[in-house]
Amino acid sequence: MAGEFTFTDHPIFRDMIDEAVKTGARSIQLDLQEVEYIDSAGLGMFLVANERSGEEGWKFSISNPREKVQKMFTLAKLETIVPIITD
Repeated sequence: MAGEFTFTDHPIFRDMIDEAVKTGARSIQLDLQEVEYIDSAGLGMFLVANERSGEEGWKFSISNPREKVQKMFTLAKLETIVPIITD
């Protein structure tokens, strides 16, 4: 993922998750190192993916958020719900 992650990315994000699950992936980790901005809809998409992972028996996590994106996660308390991995 790169650039901005906003409401307009919802169909692409959903399709990406669907394709990974169809291949039998047991874990999906999104690297956000190149994501510069995320809006509330983007945060919501991560919550939906995390909820879906629990329902379907696979793991969802986020890695390497930039400082600005990490601040959004902190404000939304996303790190208390979705695993966030930093290298």
